[in-house]
Amino acid sequence: MSIIRIAGICGSLRRESCNQQLILRAQQLCAEQISEARLDIIDWSQLPVYNQDLENDPPKSVLKFKEEIANSDAILFATPGPLKNAIDWASRAKIGDHGDVFSGKPVAIIGAGPGSYPGSSGSGRAQLILRQTLVALNMIAINSPSVMLTGAYEAFKEDGSLKNGVMEEKIVKLLKELVILHKRLKSTV
Repeated sequence: MSIIRIAGICGSLRRESCNQQLILRAQQLCAEQISEARLDIIDWSQLPVYNQDLENDPPKSVLKFKEEIANSDAILFATPGPLKNAIDWASRAKIGDHGDVFSGKPVAIIGAGPGSYPGSSGSGRAQLILRQTLVALNMIAINSPSVMLTGAYEAFKEDGSLKNGVMEEKIVKLLKELVILHKRLKSTV
């Protein structure tokens, strides 16, 4: 049985961001509880600002980024953050040897927000906007469970785990659904 490779792309480039902590926890949970999948977080911090003039001779960082996505079976985005730049580079079909690296891939979204007041959405709005983009990229998104962490500054234990065990269960369920969707899509090809 081959391992299903999930590419983790965090919207925030800051090492200590709530979304970086959340995707790192998802990576740990995947390693601990989903034997048939591996979550590798892609570092896209070296991508230049998207510039169409560079498409014919893209920087090596762009080619490496696209290759990592092309070699993955599924995508996990952690948002909000400046994902648009990364998506712009990866979605250009004529850059590199991999063509359109997003089309047809299963995708899931997680996100964290600092607010813990009534009505805070824990990245819900950012996830909604990203979902609209995923439609244009021809990606197949997992809709449930929703992983929208509120009060993220206070949500993590010192070891990186979440204080809320139900939220951790939702992350594992979301990753399992991503694996199931990948298998379903692969069986129809």
